[in-house]
Order: sequence, then structure tokens, then C-alpha cells
Amino acid sequence: MVTTTPRSTRPHGNTDGFTLVELLVVIAIIGLLVGLLLPAVQAARESARKSQCKNQLKQIGLAMHNYESSFKRLPTGYAYTPGPEGNALGHGWASFLLPFIEEQPIHDQIDFKLPVFHADNQIARETHVTTLLCPTDTVSPTGYIEMGPDRWAMGCYVANFGPPDLDADQEQRDGVFSRNSETKLSQIIDGLSKTLMVGERVNGPFRAGIELNNHFEYETTWAASVRDIDDPTDDHGHMTLFQTGHTPNDGLSDDRDVSASHEGVAQFLRCDGSVYAISEDIEFEVYNAMGTRDGGETLADD
Repeated sequence: MVTTTPRSTRPHGNTDGFTLVELLVVIAIIGLLVGLLLPAVQAARESARKSQCKNQLKQIGLAMHNYESSFKRLPTGYAYTPGPEGNALGHGWASFLLPFIEEQPIHDQIDFKLPVFHADNQIARETHVTTLLCPTDTVSPTGYIEMGPDRWAMGCYVANFGPPDLDADQEQRDGVFSRNSETKLSQIIDGLSKTLMVGERVNGPFRAGIELNNHFEYETTWAASVRDIDDPTDDHGHMTLFQTGHTPNDGLSDDRDVSASHEGVAQFLRCDGSVYAISEDIEFEVYNAMGTRDGGETLADD
């Protein structure tokens, strides 16, 4: 018996596959799913970056405590000695911490007896240090602060000068770090867990894109606070220190304040080595009190 294969009931010339309308629907669904998933992916990535930033601050905290154990004091905010061109040193707190954050080779390239702007210190001051860079900051990892013919590798972490005005008295000792400071942990009477040690600062234009006192941008480095070529009396202490002049991430913050890359918060290392994110909505009086080491303020437990 002969059998035959039934012919397809589909119209002549029609083959299996997507029609144009079906393809467009699939593309639209994929686009919708990507649109829904992308914010979640970005949030997850930022969470990872924030966690890495937190871990780096913890490393800085451990280095601070190891330094204090070795030298019986914390590193100076930045070194100062007067000279004809202003500050004849300038080396910042992070320069002294380099051996304690596994950056001995960079430390060995610095001649601390010479000004930080000396040619012998050029290689070190132009080197970016990963531990001192917040991964959320897209500017600082490859950016430089330029001062006349010299340039300085950017950093993202600044030490607590406290109140009141960093430009008014560079050797004010209300906070933990200042020019030529030699603070001991035992001198932080307000409590190590209640006192700020290091905070974050981005580089680039001020948050609100405004001009403040002829300044337009944050200037944050790890290596030094560098004398102003045009005004030798200006140490540029803000390059390594922060004052509690505005709450974190305030739209009116300037290059002396804390301004982080993270949405709604800035992360801080406290003097006990712990790291906390502080909301930009914190009351100014509370934040300012956390900037003093011996102010006698009473702060509630976290």
C-alpha cells in the first residue's frame, strides 16, 4: 500500500517564525525588562562600591591606631614650617600613614625634610593611592589638582579639623587634626566613638555649581596641603582636612566641607575605628559636636 504525506494546511510560501509584529512585541518586552532591572543593577553596584569605601575607611582607621601605638600620637594634619615661599613642608596625614596601609614603596619615595612641592617628591605626589580613593568617585582616581607648575594626585578622604573656620586659624585644636597637630587618642575626651576622624570629599565642581569666595571646585589630595603660589600665607589646609562648617553633602558646602559621592549620606571613620554613614539631614548642632574632641557635648548612642 502506498502512503502519502499530507500537505501542509498553511498557505503556500508561509514558513515557521516570528512575524514583524511579534518581533516588535518581544523587543518592547525586553526593553521594558531592561528598564526595570537597570536601576536595581545600578543600586547593587553602588551598594558594592559603598561597601568597598567603608572597608577602606576601616583600613585607614586601623592604620591610624597602629600609627598612634608606634609614635604615641596620631599623624599631624599636615606638616608646617615657614619659608620664603610659604609652607616649606606641607606633607599631609595620609603621607605618614602610607607604611600602615601597605604603601611603603610610595612612602620611601618621599623626602619629608624637603617641601612636598620639591622635584624630588614629584613621583610620590603624583601617584594615586587606591586605598585613599572612594570607588564611587569617578573624577579622583585619575584626576589631579594643579597648583602653578605642580600637580597633585587627587584623594577622597579628609581628616577632621572640626569647628570653627579652617581658614581663620590653621592651628586650631578643637578637632582632631590641624597644622602641626600631635593629638593623642587619650586627648579625645568626648569619646572615641562620638568623635569624627576622617570623612569623604569628592573632587570637581561644588555640588550646587556655584562660586564661593572665588572658588568653584573641591580640592582634595592625599599627599599634602600645599601653599598658594600667589599667597604664601594660605596653606590650603582644606586639601587634606575638613571643617564641620556645613552638614554632609550640603548644597552650600565648599572646599573645606564634607561632600561625598553617595546619595543622601557621607561615610565617616570615627576615632574608635568604626565606620558609619551619616545622613545629610543630620542636625547641624549634632554634627558640629561630633567634630570636637573635647567640647563636652553629650550625644545619644547610635
